[in-house]
Amino acid sequence: DKKDDGAKAPKAASSSTPLSGKAPVKIVNFEFKPQKVVVKPGTEVTWTNDDTAIHDVKDTSPLNTPKSKEMAKGDTFSITYASPGTYSYICGIHQYMTGSVEVVP
Repeated sequence: DKKDDGAKAPKAASSSTPLSGKAPVKIVNFEFKPQKVVVKPGTEVTWTNDDTAIHDVKDTSPLNTPKSKEMAKGDTFSITYASPGTYSYICGIHQYMTGSVEVVP
């Protein structure tokens, strides 16, 4: 019975499936999208500012990852996360903008 061809289509990535390799985060309408990414160690997370406003990425976790420079529209900033943990961050300019990267083994 071949009626079920669609059953093996790749599932959309959800927060329960850790990403590996590269994980994109867009900054749009004063929000990080997605607000939370779940990745495996060694994954590079790249923020892209798609907003007209200037934003940055500032770690607020005790793990203290690098802070980005101020990013204009089109600018990107990347961190490769090596160690498991939850890395919370904000936009240092608009501190109500929050996000997190969860690194799971």
